[in-house]
Amino acid sequence: MRDDARDRELSPEQMVVGFDEAILDNLAPVGDLPAITGDSDLDARIRAIAVLRGYERRPEPAGPLTVVDGRFLQPHAANAWKQLKAAAASAGHSISLTSGYRSATSQATIWNERSTGTSDAAIDTLLQTVAAPGYSKHHTGYAIDLRSGGAVLDAFAATPAYSWLSDNGFANARAHGWLPSYPDGVANLGPNPEVWEFVWVGTTNIVCIGFEATAETPFCDTLGSSFAADIAWLAAEGLTTGCNEIWFCTNDNVTRGEAATFLWRLFGRPDSTFDLPFGDVELGRFFEVPVRWMLEHGITTGTTPTTFAPEGPLTRAQFVTFLWRAAGRPTAAIPHEFVDVAATSFADDAVSWAAEVGITRGTSPTEFSPDATATRGQIAAFLKRFDDLDLDLS
Repeated sequence: MRDDARDRELSPEQMVVGFDEAILDNLAPVGDLPAITGDSDLDARIRAIAVLRGYERRPEPAGPLTVVDGRFLQPHAANAWKQLKAAAASAGHSISLTSGYRSATSQATIWNERSTGTSDAAIDTLLQTVAAPGYSKHHTGYAIDLRSGGAVLDAFAATPAYSWLSDNGFANARAHGWLPSYPDGVANLGPNPEVWEFVWVGTTNIVCIGFEATAETPFCDTLGSSFAADIAWLAAEGLTTGCNEIWFCTNDNVTRGEAATFLWRLFGRPDSTFDLPFGDVELGRFFEVPVRWMLEHGITTGTTPTTFAPEGPLTRAQFVTFLWRAAGRPTAAIPHEFVDVAATSFADDAVSWAAEVGITRGTSPTEFSPDATATRGQIAAFLKRFDDLDLDLS
């Protein structure tokens, strides 16, 4: 995705949308309004003026952050920052962090330290450069402030480092998943344009901005994926609608409940009222009927006699075993050659069959990785190859 993101031409408006609509990990739902000054009426007025300027509420991290160069950042953003910094250094430029994650409490400290009055005019003036607590992109852990040498804030725009970052519509920043946080040319963003602030959205989100689906490419995050054709088939057959309208979430892990549902759909969504011994399969959940159907046809025995673990991770060995049982437990003529699947493994016969008929080629010529959690992309490939066998699925 790096080259696709580098080549993706974006307008300033699209850059703003890129962060606001990005699918990002490790963010909690937006919480209660944080205190600003301690005066509830004044705080309400500050928020109202902030919203009029275009500020939006921002979520806080849901889990741990990573410390990099003395700043806290979301793990993905921390790795991308290291890559961006190294790329800049290779091009002869020095960039460093002046800020990363900031909590609403620390933002309130900054607000109160810089406040010069409580009139609407004074509040609006401060909002030109300081976000109201609860409204800063820094709260997410995905925003950074940059400097180059001694050049900070607006002076950063005059540096060769900024020229390198912003050249060709910020191509070098986009290549590592970064976009300008408040690009020039867009009105009503909250603060005035801030050349020093960037946000990480990831290269896939950048490629997905303004994406329009086609039959050949129904999801933007499959571009360049080895599973793209399998996923397009999955969508064309009505076996998936993706994890949202334009993402398939190709690299996400699959749960056992999701796997049951994929397989059930492939078999035509048959009804089943078979008795469920599994106390963890809730009535009415999307996987209830698929699990009943799998149990009825001997495709699953559960993780125990009374549990199916629908929310648990699905391993590659488990899914290949589901397919093998669904195919009627055929016997392979030749045993597999994967050194990590023991002859005593529950999946041994299934893996031999899957290798023989071409459902799997392993994760290497000698390894199958049976205990690795299957991804959505891998499941798409397994299902497509299974369908290509042209078995009687009635």
